[in-house]
Amino acid sequence: MIVTTTLGKAEGVLLPGAFVFRGIPYGEPPIGRLRFKPPLPAAAWEGVRRCDRFGPIAPQRHDPQGFMPELEQSEDCLNLNVWTPGADGPLRPVMVYIHGGGFTSGKGAECDGLRYAAEDGIVYVSINYRLGALGFLYLGEVLGEGYKTSGNNGMLDIVEALRWVQANIVAFGGDPQQVTVVGNSAGAKITSTLYAMETAQGLFHRAIAQSGATQSIRGKETASVTTSRMLEQLGLSFGEARQLLELPHGQLIEAQLAVGPDTARNLHMFGPVADGIIIPLDPLESLALPGKRPPLLIGSNEDEAASFIYWDPGLQEPQPLTLERLFGQNAGAIWGTYRRYSSDMSEAAAWCRTLTEHLYTIGAIQLAESLVASGTQVWMYRLKYGGPLGAVHGYEGSLIHATAESVVTTASSGSANLADPYAVREEGYALARAMRAAWMHFVRHGDPNVEELPQWPVYGSDAQTMVLELACHVQAHLPAPAGIGVSHSVWRTSP
Repeated sequence: MIVTTTLGKAEGVLLPGAFVFRGIPYGEPPIGRLRFKPPLPAAAWEGVRRCDRFGPIAPQRHDPQGFMPELEQSEDCLNLNVWTPGADGPLRPVMVYIHGGGFTSGKGAECDGLRYAAEDGIVYVSINYRLGALGFLYLGEVLGEGYKTSGNNGMLDIVEALRWVQANIVAFGGDPQQVTVVGNSAGAKITSTLYAMETAQGLFHRAIAQSGATQSIRGKETASVTTSRMLEQLGLSFGEARQLLELPHGQLIEAQLAVGPDTARNLHMFGPVADGIIIPLDPLESLALPGKRPPLLIGSNEDEAASFIYWDPGLQEPQPLTLERLFGQNAGAIWGTYRRYSSDMSEAAAWCRTLTEHLYTIGAIQLAESLVASGTQVWMYRLKYGGPLGAVHGYEGSLIHATAESVVTTASSGSANLADPYAVREEGYALARAMRAAWMHFVRHGDPNVEELPQWPVYGSDAQTMVLELACHVQAHLPAPAGIGVSHSVWRTSP
């Protein structure tokens, strides 16, 4: 299959039931004079571009045990991938997947779009964007006016990719008026942040945010703390900050790892910046202003923090210092939340609930409430069914992508898969099918109501939420998190 884009002809690869186009550039390589600058549209090419392999991914820590460790890392990473059933017939809905990874890792290749294209008839796009310092280091205070939006370069990359979709997706059989942005974890935080960006308006028409909202948007003061730590680790004074423009990207990655080697630091070391230019200084306040925005499907999981606690020794003991690293100025109030919970349950359960609510649940509620106030339709879910550790962070993705072949059956009860927090047991497969049906109906129609689930009302003053478990039900006013009064509009460090 060969398509004609605005930049040139592209040839895809035939797969069972669909075509894939890998490594299509959407932005100029952000190297040399363009490092730490907003993206520019990609240049046109001559002839037919063979799109048979994934393009380079953003520089990040190399994990030889990770997914596709062989992929090249390069600052020339602004490329995307398209899976399509074909360009014949009526235009099809489009999903744009934004990968997670804490703003410092991940790749567009990590979520295969073949099933969406071949089985669901969706045109599926996944993208790479700048990560870590190259995508989110705020340099407005040290490099001046030309870098005042540098803390949001990763966000601007995604906007540029969405512009590419608007200009080109028809050639792949996609409908540019039916674009749904989908993200999990940091991808959900990015998806949610797009709502607050004027430059993103009109580029997407629905959004799904799985375990993430606007809670990772940082104030300029906090972003500047990260910049200071990076400079210190690199042995540079503020007056020498321009050397950041020339250092090999490998040195920047090493500095990132030295500054934030654990979960507690990495969670808020990088992320979008409320710079007052790309993102308003108070994002939630701006989102509550009248102005109907794209429908949003959003939610969180009952045991989000359990997997972090399980794998990270730094999180396994309740510590005020850990909360200071995670929540900055809110640490004292959140410690109070933990103390209240620990009077009614074990310390371990209280710690997990406190982290879960303040890292994810409250952020989702606050974003939903702001958007509802503006007149936007929002559907909220709470996933309670899960694996051995419960409904951990990212488990909804396991369910949505589960197949009959991937579930752990009773007959394989001795399988090591039962120790996998993300394994889906046979009993959960009906829920998995129902969730996928709801997600696909939302992509097609902007509404997640399907026969497989109870009637799912919009989120409003009665806070009706779809509780996803083996017997799904809608519940109004789920028990409010103990710290719901703590603002998660913009994350700030302690003084």
